[in-house]
Amino acid sequence: MCGIAGIFTQDRAAAARALHRMVEAQRHRGPDGSGESIVPFGSGILALGHTRLAVIDVSSAGAQPMVHPVTGDRLVFNGEIYNHGLLRHELAARGCVFRGTSDSETLLHALVEWGADCINRLEGMFSFAFHRAATGELLLARDPLGIKPLYLARGRDLIFASEVRALLRSGLVPRETSARGLAGLLSYGAVQHPFTLFEAVRSFPAGCWQRFHADGRVDDPIRYWAPARPDPIRDMASTVAAVRETVDAAVRDHLISDVPLGLFLSSGLDSSIVAGMASRHVPDLRSFTVGFADNPDMNELALAGKTAALFGLRHTECLINGGDALNAVTAWLDALDQPSIDGLNVYVISKAARERGIKVALSGQGGDELFGGYSTFRDVPMLQRMMRPISALPPALRRRLAEIATIGRSASTKAKASAIAGCDGDLVSLYMQRRRLMTPAQLSRLGLDHVTAGLTADFHDPREIDALAIEENDPAWTVSLLESRFYLGNMLLRDGDANSMAHGFEVRVPFLDRRLIDLTASIPAHIRLPGKGSPKHLLRAAFTDILRPELLSQPKSGFALPIGRWMTDPLLDICREGVETLKGCGLLEPAGVDAIWDIFADEPETPAWSRAFLCVVIGQYLQRISEPSEVRLAS
Repeated sequence: MCGIAGIFTQDRAAAARALHRMVEAQRHRGPDGSGESIVPFGSGILALGHTRLAVIDVSSAGAQPMVHPVTGDRLVFNGEIYNHGLLRHELAARGCVFRGTSDSETLLHALVEWGADCINRLEGMFSFAFHRAATGELLLARDPLGIKPLYLARGRDLIFASEVRALLRSGLVPRETSARGLAGLLSYGAVQHPFTLFEAVRSFPAGCWQRFHADGRVDDPIRYWAPARPDPIRDMASTVAAVRETVDAAVRDHLISDVPLGLFLSSGLDSSIVAGMASRHVPDLRSFTVGFADNPDMNELALAGKTAALFGLRHTECLINGGDALNAVTAWLDALDQPSIDGLNVYVISKAARERGIKVALSGQGGDELFGGYSTFRDVPMLQRMMRPISALPPALRRRLAEIATIGRSASTKAKASAIAGCDGDLVSLYMQRRRLMTPAQLSRLGLDHVTAGLTADFHDPREIDALAIEENDPAWTVSLLESRFYLGNMLLRDGDANSMAHGFEVRVPFLDRRLIDLTASIPAHIRLPGKGSPKHLLRAAFTDILRPELLSQPKSGFALPIGRWMTDPLLDICREGVETLKGCGLLEPAGVDAIWDIFADEPETPAWSRAFLCVVIGQYLQRISEPSEVRLAS
């Protein structure tokens, strides 16, 4: 796991200075080493930079930028290729000679030998830039679900990096705020691909590769991966067996490491399965759980501790109380790459594991999206059925009916119901409204009515929606796709990467192994979530020996933090400061920001805390990355 950076420009001296700043901005991603190189690229130059977190082959043979000894081709790579051993064996049979044992070197030789065709053979998480010297081409690529980030700024020059802050630090990228990025951030709690908070910066699409030519030509992105379609002839017994076998293989392969490795353990099903399977392949594993001394109702310590003892794990409980919250949140805000409602939990547990000598940890992330763990798998189809009888009514009347139906409920519940009733009623629209953090009415009060040009009603690039192959007859398949593409891709994976790598710490997600996502995509609804089955039916059926009854009977859980409670006491001052900064920056209507905070003050135990906290985070982020005079919307 590392950080990559690159610049294609005409000015060698400016590129050298900018590249060095970008590499230094990502030093936290790769504290074990760094490298920079500048080579001719057409009439200009190509500057490539890398910061290294040494995990596989910690020797100098794994250093980057890595240069092929015969062709002079160059690679900067961030991620892990779990099947690199098989690829290396095949490459060696073709005559390739290796200096070391890193997956980076395997990838370099694969690209030299097979070109872009090798990308679809990779099992892993990755983003990389490959320069083919003979043809004057630069190839950028990203893994199927976007586990590893990649950001671009394209104007007169091409600039790319693993983090937005590195692009900003280059001095070559304007800092004007993107209205579309801001609208998506406020709508969902995280900026929506392909936008970022900055107008000049875009995220590179997952599951794609793209060529940039030295003469300035740019090919369209090539999508090398798409989810499989549901296979109607699947049966339950063989599918359960396939799930068990594939999860086991994915966990086993994700355990390759030349440095200390552990796992994140909650009381949930996913991390318990990862722990159980991992303990069969690697003895004496370390595990880590976050707990709260002053919020015992949110603790997972007891169940996680029992799971660790059952599998013989060396377990560590990372305790946080209200007194620790201010320091934790302040450090997290200082480390943010992009503002988000999510990620503090990953930041906290990654820091604790890193301080105890661990560099890599496995996580159970992805199980909910693939196997139907979220309430959206139940709610979205149910909402679609409820909307059919009233779909012919005008949206305003539908919203009024929702308000009547929620009399006596909280303001947050009423607003959500009204927004859902007013949408188009198709699966995508209902999913988006179900996942929305702020309703259209709340965004209107913030002054974002004008942010509609070129966007869907749900503040997405319409090309992202058009590219979805919706299965109207299989809502479970569709919701899984939507959760993976939007909630997982735009928030959980992005924030998981940034907040773990803030400590030079690698998080691996075996449930998002290429083999497993291909398998689950082929499973139709009546097998994935049978009518009378429980959430994650297939995992429950496949791992009866691991999932003891007390785990199966508990409500859904995860690494949740009591942020809403902290906001009323230890975080109150920093919250007020963030809100005031946001109100004063000129991006939003101050009265709309006040309204969001006032609802939270009245209903601190409802989801209103998340909207208020997002305002805090945006204000604090802007305060850290810009002078007040620099904060402005792009024209």
